[in-house]
Amino acid sequence: MMAKQEIIPTRLTETAANLLARLRQAWAHQGNTLELLLPRGWPENGGVIHWRLRGAASSAPHGEVTELNRIPGVGVLTRVHAWTPASDTLLTRATLPTRSRAKIQQALPFALEDQLTADPEQLHFAYRILDDASLAVGITARSRLETWRAHLSDAGLTPASFSPAPLALPLAAGAWTVAFHDDEIWVRTGIAAGFACAATATPPAMLLAALREAREKQIAPQSLTLMHPPAGIDSDAWAASLQLPIAVQKQDFWVSHHEPVPGLNLLQGAYAPSSQLQGLVPALRPAAIMLAIWLVGSMGFNASEWWQLKKTHENLRQEMNGLFRRTFPDAQVVVDPALQMQRLRDDLQGKSGRTSGADLLPLLGSIAPVVQASPQVKLRGIQYGENKLTIDLTLPDFQAMETVKNALSARGLQVETLGANSTAAGIEGRLRLSPMAKAGT
Repeated sequence: MMAKQEIIPTRLTETAANLLARLRQAWAHQGNTLELLLPRGWPENGGVIHWRLRGAASSAPHGEVTELNRIPGVGVLTRVHAWTPASDTLLTRATLPTRSRAKIQQALPFALEDQLTADPEQLHFAYRILDDASLAVGITARSRLETWRAHLSDAGLTPASFSPAPLALPLAAGAWTVAFHDDEIWVRTGIAAGFACAATATPPAMLLAALREAREKQIAPQSLTLMHPPAGIDSDAWAASLQLPIAVQKQDFWVSHHEPVPGLNLLQGAYAPSSQLQGLVPALRPAAIMLAIWLVGSMGFNASEWWQLKKTHENLRQEMNGLFRRTFPDAQVVVDPALQMQRLRDDLQGKSGRTSGADLLPLLGSIAPVVQASPQVKLRGIQYGENKLTIDLTLPDFQAMETVKNALSARGLQVETLGANSTAAGIEGRLRLSPMAKAGT
């Protein structure tokens, strides 16, 4: 019977190990993140979709496709993030006197109504609370969000986030970033702020207006970075027009920069992604079944062990009660036979005139040599009760207190520190002393 009991737990342990190995193998691919850069007018007008797959490797594979199902290296556990067309989301700011999520969602359409060009019921408002307590807000047509999600879903992709494309640009403290993409200029001005406008050889009017407004609010950038500008762009002319130092980065941001966390996720409220585990249920179902079997088996063995321990405890308690009644037949009630037997034994010992190590005089005899050997230690008070001696001491420092405690322990006393306070006169300590229990008692 014992051999059988040992074999079953061993099999459960092996099953658990196999389960953990499969889970580790499955989740090893979860670190991959597929980033998509959706073109303007997608999917109705088609266009080229830029993609890059970020993972443990330092360099991220990237490329261009016209169909989502042609992207290589994408699995069921791949996290998906989509950068949405820049012109489809208005990025703005608002200040509200509340931090309630429900109240913010209700108040945003009214707080920003002068910036809306459509019925608020047809718009989706996403926001992020900034360090200055204001709100960075992204406004997108609900129909656009629903169309993007539907086409990604048809390709077997469930995005964890949507974020406007200008927020994919690198952001440095005190600087704005300008990127040239197709026939547009994208400008990132903050963590969750930016805009898009038509590409021009000279600084566009929107950039000039944004810079003028930032200077009026005393939040203007100290420099500007042009990313991958066309050959006809004169950076010196831009610097003169904008009155800002210009830095030029020739490499495309899509190849050189990876934004680790989107500055603003549009998937909020009704569009918030449900747990990604829902899409992983088919892949994880075998592991879940193995885990359930292991848990049920473990619970069964734990219940069996508990039952055996309970029976052993009951048998030992009955044996103790029997021993107590045989030793002290006059006892009327048995509540705690061990404690009652100790107290009755001490009572009989006291009546016989014999002393024990827990009596007052033996305890005083044990501490006297320690106190006498330490002239700097002053005994301020003594209390005795329940076979324990409590002493109040004044000592020069904590090191002296540890020395006294070690000396008392060496004399066969169990020392418990009840208090130790630092005062101008030194350390005021309170110790509780009792005889150490002897082995076998």
